[in-house]
Amino acid sequence: MQASLVLDTDIGTDVDDVLALTAILGSPELDLAGVTTVYGDVLLRARMVARLARVAGRSVGPVVPGRGETRSGREVFWAGHEGVLMPDLDRETVDGGGDPIGLLAGSPTVLAIGPLTNLAEAVEVEGRGIEQVFLMGGDFTSGKIEHNIKCDVAAAGVVFGSGVPATVIGLEQTTRLRLDGLMLAELESAGALGELLGGEIRQYWAYRSQDFNVPHDPAAVLMMVEPSLFSFATGRIVVEDDGLTRFSAEEGGPHRIVTDLDPVRVARRIVDRMLAAIS
Repeated sequence: MQASLVLDTDIGTDVDDVLALTAILGSPELDLAGVTTVYGDVLLRARMVARLARVAGRSVGPVVPGRGETRSGREVFWAGHEGVLMPDLDRETVDGGGDPIGLLAGSPTVLAIGPLTNLAEAVEVEGRGIEQVFLMGGDFTSGKIEHNIKCDVAAAGVVFGSGVPATVIGLEQTTRLRLDGLMLAELESAGALGELLGGEIRQYWAYRSQDFNVPHDPAAVLMMVEPSLFSFATGRIVVEDDGLTRFSAEEGGPHRIVTDLDPVRVARRIVDRMLAAIS
């Protein structure tokens, strides 16, 4: 039986959102019922989703631009390379008049891989239908303030304070993963979608002056569909005012975090999922 979900994404800056969407399309266990975009130029981000779906020849449900400004008032970071490899994005069709918060609030399962601005508003909806959230965010061991939390600390506090069950993979786990040149070659050789992915990956590598990237967001997808590859702990997450995330073990707590994974095997399975979307 497929699990229906809505994806909430800040696709376009770090290449990992593009890879995560592709991994979803390569996961037969998941039924993508819609996508909302968040943070910055959400219309451009939505058009990027529509372009990737069209190249893949797949339906992703309604693609709805969400909230561009943060709840906390923090200035939006914009790298400048978002969408530049996808010409004529204004030709892509998105649901610009749709209700992103209603779409999220009505979905039993939400996968959030960007700042939590949209999701915070959705969990505040009276009679919300959200039963569980999966997300990439936070850092639970190293004392670092992770990007998705830092971008809108106020929104993150609302989400984790709401009591909605959430399964979370943090930065201290995702940074153990690598997508390297050999994996890139596999993707690039696999048709039009592979070429699109290859271009986005190489652009991001050039932007970061490195020859690999960390698949943060695809790890959250894999966490949903192959949980046996991960170890978890149950408890409660608290977001401090500066964006630090604290986890306390608690039997019956509303949150689960990833505490361990096999880096080589998880990275391999992420690539396998992307290749399944291409074939």
